[in-house]
Amino acid sequence: MRPARDRRYFESMSVLIADNDRAVSGLLTEVLGQAGIKPAHAYDGEEARRMAMEPGVEVLVCDLDMPGATGLEVLESLRGLDRQPLVVVISGYLDAKIEAELRTMRFVKEVLRKPFDLLGFAAVVRRLLALARQADGGRVGDGAEQEQAADG
Repeated sequence: MRPARDRRYFESMSVLIADNDRAVSGLLTEVLGQAGIKPAHAYDGEEARRMAMEPGVEVLVCDLDMPGATGLEVLESLRGLDRQPLVVVISGYLDAKIEAELRTMRFVKEVLRKPFDLLGFAAVVRRLLALARQADGGRVGDGAEQEQAADG
């Protein structure tokens, strides 16, 4: 049984950035912060897998090359959830086999190759947050800043 989490935990969990490169993670956090979104972070695949299964995660930004578990392994572990987060895959290298595997995962909504446009990235995350909340009928207890960011 998991301990109860306070509201601030779930506000920060709306978006999870899973990337072992702290510089990249910090840059993405800064860009999202300018859009009013405060993401949580996972710096290895095992941490990402554990955190992505939390009910407060609506959007997962996931690198494929991480220690502990690859991004692909993290995504595979989400298949059995009743409600998967919407996923943005970020990667510097994608081959045809990986791309084909990603296409089988309906919850993977975007694949961005590094380097990518940061403003475009922020727009994608905002759009996916809005979609997740629309599909959920609006989430109770989410932060007003994030709600405004999702609305546009």
